[in-house]
Amino acid sequence: MKIKKLIPCIMALAAIPAFADFSTAVAKKAGPVSYYGALQTSGGKIIGSKNNKEAMLRGVSLFWSDATGIPYYNKTVINWTVDNFKIDVFRFAMGITYYNSQGSATEPIDKAHAYASAPEGFMNYLDQMVEAAIENDVYIIIDWHSHRADAELSIAKDFFTKVAARYAKVPNVIFEIFNEPVHQGWSAIQSYANAVVPGIRASSQNLVLVGTPNWSQMDQYGGVSGTNVGYVLHFYAASHSQGQYGGRATNAKASGNAVFVTEWGTTKADGAGDPSASATQEWLNFMDQNNISNCNWSLRQVNSSYSEKAETSAIFAGSEELTTPGKLNAATLSSSGKIVVDYLKKNAQDWTSKMVEGKNTGACAFKAKTVKQTDGKVAGALPAGCTYASSNEKVAVASGSDIVVNGDGVAIFTGNDGSQSVVTVTSVPGQSITGFYDLTCNYTNTCTSGRTASFSGTQGAKEWVLTADTKTLEGSSFTITSLNPEIVTVKQATCSAAACSGTMTGKLVTMYDFKSFGTAKIVAKAAAANGYKEMNDTITVTYNKGSNRMGSTFKKTKLALGATAANLLPDTTALHTPVTYTFNGEPTTPYATKQGTSLVAGNQNAVLRVMANAEETELYAKFQYGITVIIGDSASAVNLAEYNTSKINSISANLPVQATINNNTLDIVCKQAGDIEVSILSVNGQQVMNRTVYGDYASFSLNRVPTGSYLIVVRQDSRQLTLKWNKTDK
Repeated sequence: MKIKKLIPCIMALAAIPAFADFSTAVAKKAGPVSYYGALQTSGGKIIGSKNNKEAMLRGVSLFWSDATGIPYYNKTVINWTVDNFKIDVFRFAMGITYYNSQGSATEPIDKAHAYASAPEGFMNYLDQMVEAAIENDVYIIIDWHSHRADAELSIAKDFFTKVAARYAKVPNVIFEIFNEPVHQGWSAIQSYANAVVPGIRASSQNLVLVGTPNWSQMDQYGGVSGTNVGYVLHFYAASHSQGQYGGRATNAKASGNAVFVTEWGTTKADGAGDPSASATQEWLNFMDQNNISNCNWSLRQVNSSYSEKAETSAIFAGSEELTTPGKLNAATLSSSGKIVVDYLKKNAQDWTSKMVEGKNTGACAFKAKTVKQTDGKVAGALPAGCTYASSNEKVAVASGSDIVVNGDGVAIFTGNDGSQSVVTVTSVPGQSITGFYDLTCNYTNTCTSGRTASFSGTQGAKEWVLTADTKTLEGSSFTITSLNPEIVTVKQATCSAAACSGTMTGKLVTMYDFKSFGTAKIVAKAAAANGYKEMNDTITVTYNKGSNRMGSTFKKTKLALGATAANLLPDTTALHTPVTYTFNGEPTTPYATKQGTSLVAGNQNAVLRVMANAEETELYAKFQYGITVIIGDSASAVNLAEYNTSKINSISANLPVQATINNNTLDIVCKQAGDIEVSILSVNGQQVMNRTVYGDYASFSLNRVPTGSYLIVVRQDSRQLTLKWNKTDK
C-alpha cells in the first residue's frame, strides 16, 4: 500500500509463544485447503498439489499488526470472517520496524508491535493464526509487511527459516517475503529473495510470493531461484486503473510467472477517500477472468483511536474494535466493505461438494450433511442397506442408517459402493454464569476478586455473593449445587450488607456460605437453549484460614549506632496472635538488643534480617514476615554475608503471599501492606509486564495478554511467588 501508515500508541504487553502442536490441529470445516492441498506453481499458474487444478482464492488482508490491527489477530475474528464473508485466504501483515512507505528508516512502529523488537510475541500471534487457518481449512499468507526488507535481510532469513520449519507440514501456509519494495531495483529484490528462499526450501515447498518494484506494481518480475515462486501485484482502484496495470499481470502469467494480488483496495492508494465502485468492478472482473487470487485491504474498522486519519478502505464502519461474534454480528460495513463482502459472498465456493468431486455418485452417496456437536445421533440420515467407513471417527461414524456424532469437524463417509459423501459436525458453544469460576476466600474476608467475603450482615456469617442473575448469560435458567455442603453451601438470600454492590442491594441473590475450611466442588446446570449446549460445569471453591499480618510499626528501619526503635517488635500480630522474632535466622543477635517491644542498636555497623513468626491457630494460617534493619552504615556492615544468607533462606520459607488467576484477572493477597511487584515473563525470559503497587491486595486484568505460556512472578520485600500460567483462547 503506497501510504504513510498509521503510528499507534504504545501497546502495554507483547505476546508470548503458544508452543502449538500443529500435528494435532485439524480442519473443522470443509475449505479450499482440503481441495487444493499445498499451493505450487506451474508456469504462470498457481495450482493445488492435490489435484493440479489452478487455484482461485478470494480473501482479506489483516491491517498492520499494530495497535489498530492487532485486535483482529485472533481466532474468533477469523472463524467469524470465514463463516460470514466466505473467505478462502487471509493475510498476516506483520510489521517489522518502520511504516515509512518510502522505505526510509523513519516512522518507527512501536516496539511492542514490531517483529524486530518483539519476535517471540509475534510467534504467538502467528501460531494462533495458523491454527485458525487449519481449523477453518483456509490459507494464510505470512507477510513480511515492510517497504525495506532488503535492509532487514538478516532477521528476515532467520524468520522465514524458522517458520518454514515450524509449519513444514502445514499445507495452509503461503510465504510472502517482501510486501512492497519502493525504490529498490529488481536486482536488489532478486538478491534479497535468493537469500531468503533457500531457508524456506530447507523445510517447505509451499508457495513463496515476492514483492515487485514501485509498491508491488509489477514493473519487473521473474528470475528468483527455486521452485514454486510467484510474484505480487498490488492495486488501489481509485489510483491504479485496470487498463494501465492489469496487463502487467497477464503478461507475467503468459511468460510463466505466477501472480497473486495479496493486497488491493477500492479507494486511493493512501487508504482514504470514497471507493471507486466502477474501477473496482473492472479489477474484480479482471481477476476472476484471469484466475488471479487476491486479498482485500483490510479487515479493520474505519476509525481508530490511534490515529486521526480515517482508513476508508477498511471493511467495517465506525470506530469500535470488533473482536467478538456479538460485535461482529452487529457491525456495519463501510462503503468499501459493502463492495468487498458482496464480491466475496457472490463467489463463495461449495468446498464441501468439491472435496468429493466426481466421487459423490452411487446408491450409497448422499448430499452433504451438516449436524451439530450436540445431536448425538441423527437417525435415518443415511441410505438404507449401505455401510460406511469414516475418514475421522473422532468426528462421526455410521451405525446402520444413523450418523453417530462424536465431536466437531469434517468426516468423509466412504460407502461400500466406493462413493464418498461429507459429514460436517459444527461446534456448539457452552453457557456461562456471571461470577461462576474457581474462587478462593479466607477467614479474614479476602477473596480472589478483591471483594470482602462477608455480605449478608448475619452475625458471624461468611458469605460470597455469586450473582443476582437467575439465568445464564445465554438465557437458560440454572441451578447451582455444592457437593461439599459441610464446607460451602449454596443459598439464596437478600443482599443487604454495605458490601453489596448497588445493583445487588435488596435483591435476592445466589451466594456461597462458608461453613468450614477446605475445598468444595460446586456444580452448575442449565438446559440447552438458543443455540448453546447444556451446561454441566464444575468449579472449586476454597475457604482457607485467615491471613495474619503485622501492625504498621513493624517496618524497614535504619538506626544510628546505639539508637532505639520504639515499638518495632510488638508482642502480637495485628490480629492478636503471639509473635516470636529471629535475627538473621537466630533467636538473638550481638548487633542489637530486644527490650520489650523496642529494638536497641549496638555499636557495630550491621544489617539484620528480622523475621516475625506466628504459629498456626484455629482461625489463622502460619505466618512469617521479614523486614531489614540497618544499623549504622550498611556498606560497612560486619555481618553482610550472614545477612545475605539469611535473606535467601527466608525467601524459601512459608511466605505470606497468595496469588490466583480467575477469568483473566490476577489477584494477589499479602499478609501485610507493602510494595507488591508483578512481572510477567515469557518462558524465554522476556519481560512483558512489570508493575508495582502498594498495599496488601492487588488485582491486575490480563485480558490484553495474548494467548500463550507465561511465568508470573509476584514479589513483596523478600517474599517471592512464581506462577505458571497458560492463557487459552476462549
